[in-house]
Amino acid sequence: MKSKLLKSKQKNSTLSLFSKEYRDCLLKSKHGLERESVRVDEKAFLSQTPHPKFLGSSLTHPLIKTDFAEAQIEYATNIHKTIPDALFELTELHAFTAKKLHQEFLWPFSMPPVLPKENKIEVGQYGTSIEGRKKTIYRNGLGHRYGKKMQTISGVHYNISFDTCMLSVVSEKRFQKPLSKETKSQIYFDTIRNFYRISPALLYLFGSSSLIDDTFVEIGKLPKNLKRIDSKTLNAPDATTLRLSSIGYTSKVQGKHPISVNSLKEYATDMCHVVSKTYAPYKKYNTKPTNQLNDFVLQLENEYYSLVRPKQVPKGEERVVDALMDRGVEYLEIRLLDLDPFSAIGVEETRLYFLNMVLLYCMLNDSPKADLVEMANWRKNQEVTTWFGRKPDVKVSLFEKEIPLREMVYQLFVELQPIADLLDDNDANGPFSKAWEAQWEKWDDPSILGATMSELDLKIHSNSFREFGLALAKSHKEELLSVQLSPNRMKYYEDLSEQSIYEQKKIETLEGSHLKKNQKPIQIKPLKLCSEV
Repeated sequence: MKSKLLKSKQKNSTLSLFSKEYRDCLLKSKHGLERESVRVDEKAFLSQTPHPKFLGSSLTHPLIKTDFAEAQIEYATNIHKTIPDALFELTELHAFTAKKLHQEFLWPFSMPPVLPKENKIEVGQYGTSIEGRKKTIYRNGLGHRYGKKMQTISGVHYNISFDTCMLSVVSEKRFQKPLSKETKSQIYFDTIRNFYRISPALLYLFGSSSLIDDTFVEIGKLPKNLKRIDSKTLNAPDATTLRLSSIGYTSKVQGKHPISVNSLKEYATDMCHVVSKTYAPYKKYNTKPTNQLNDFVLQLENEYYSLVRPKQVPKGEERVVDALMDRGVEYLEIRLLDLDPFSAIGVEETRLYFLNMVLLYCMLNDSPKADLVEMANWRKNQEVTTWFGRKPDVKVSLFEKEIPLREMVYQLFVELQPIADLLDDNDANGPFSKAWEAQWEKWDDPSILGATMSELDLKIHSNSFREFGLALAKSHKEELLSVQLSPNRMKYYEDLSEQSIYEQKKIETLEGSHLKKNQKPIQIKPLKLCSEV
């Protein structure tokens, strides 16, 4: 494949910004990490215990919350200037948990452990405040719409914001305008479109979920692409990431309502439509006010499943899209990463440096607007790659042309190599070059892909998925117990937990919600934008 992956116009191309002159700006991105993981007992069963008190309030703790289920911990780091700093904080959060979490472990895989029946999976409980009840009802709605088992799937989110000095130069060169809320947002949306275009290569490299426990699927409803490899384990032999396949975090209903990523205005307009339009089949869940927040296509903007999201931090009760419209895009949330089952914290450094490099590549390449046909091809690419990405002859679509997936991956490496050299100042031992090399080895030797490695380990040890996952979980806990946390750091995390419990009680007391037995239905603040569209 001689041509470049992404279309590039020569006039006003920002690819020229990959130069020593702008190296410092390229290196100044900010980083944050989120990691989800379910708690399991000593038999690899989903924990039936409440969110541990030593981890504080899942409503008000700034760093440790729960995702969908009460047993599903979610860590969210602060914003950091470097990837190692973000990983250091994530490691401390895990080490703190390990030192306090008795007789339970964090499940290392994205696909869930041994699951009980749907009605035994408890959604996150956040107390009696208005916001706490809203969070629980929202999760009830997710459970009704998509099934609770699907919602126990976990992953890693990588948050990145480009430095103002880089964004300013791109704005001047691409739009001939100084950086503003509008040009900044447009640069991020240009990046999102390019990210979708090359996403099959990333699903191939980072997919680590081709195995599932048989409790994940309904008896007698085995998808045709899944094969039973023992009495408790199912496998999709060519899959890369079942987490993002049709049996994972995807939705046919949402697929019928594509959300434009051509601009902030188009994105917000489409999002307004799905969070204010009744979807008739969801009306059946309206029998109780606690079943769902509403019967719209999406209860809230965060219900939308996507590989990447434009983000702005909401203030108070501000809606997500209102925050974006008011202050523009602040950062991108990359949601494509499976948990790395061989990492005690679910993600390792080279993946993040590689993603950092890929996102700079997506930002500085030209990015044509995407029509509905191209967006449909992105969804097809995702389905093909998640189920069949390890087949040597599998093909994906790029700008309406079919190309072999392995060719896409190869070309991406070709185009990233000079970027790695630039960012590392030609130091072969630099973090970007090492990240490039680590992923290149997967293309060169597909037997070390994450999904393949897990399957091989099962064969070598004659283990089931649940046995293998539990062995890894115990090993990771031992590793985290050996991480030294000073008395001051332990006290810092203990104080955060205690403070968060106090904050929740304070909110509930101020509202008087801890005294109320018959509380009013939750009212969702409508999007300001919707009244203008």
